[in-house]
Amino acid sequence: MSESSPDRRRRKESPKSRATREALVDLAAEMFAEGGYVQTSIRDISRRAEVTSGAIYGHFRNKADLLAAAISARTTDELEARSVIGEEADYIETLTRLALGYRQRRQLRALILQGAAAAQTDEETRQSLRDEQLGHLEDWLKQYEENRDRMGIHPSVDMEAALLYTWAVELGLGVLEGIGIEPRSVQGWSEVQNRLARSLQLPPDPQVRRRRPRTGPATP
Repeated sequence: MSESSPDRRRRKESPKSRATREALVDLAAEMFAEGGYVQTSIRDISRRAEVTSGAIYGHFRNKADLLAAAISARTTDELEARSVIGEEADYIETLTRLALGYRQRRQLRALILQGAAAAQTDEETRQSLRDEQLGHLEDWLKQYEENRDRMGIHPSVDMEAALLYTWAVELGLGVLEGIGIEPRSVQGWSEVQNRLARSLQLPPDPQVRRRRPRTGPATP
């Protein structure tokens, strides 16, 4: 796959340009999470950053591109940098520890939630956010698949489904936080995550029978 022009431009950035870009990403993340992605304009960000709108467009194609960069940076710093998936990794310990620190990722969840809401009606936002999320998910899945035997994950586990389920729990928490609902106990939240992580080492339940989904509405 050929390298995109934004990627080529980013690779040739000077240290000053890179620092400016990172500062804009941090500021945009804060403003989107606090004021709303839809409600915050490029002009709002440029005023707060004391730069021109053109300077922002010199780094990002549009507001959706800036949102995706903000989410990606937060995901890298607040999640991936604290995760260990490799030869020495204990995925159960990692997932449990991340669950203990869920409050530290509140702004990340708020950013993704803001973007997902806007993506319902804006194709640019939908595509930028989809590409950003798939990039991380595909990388995580690759690492789990490469290390699943060493980590003791049962061969019958659909790793993609397990990964999506775990990520859906993280993002679903963001939905609840948006309406003022969150776990009462940090310890209880992490314990449930620990139980779910350990369950990936179990064989399938022989008592569970596969049933065909109903084709029509259920009747009482």
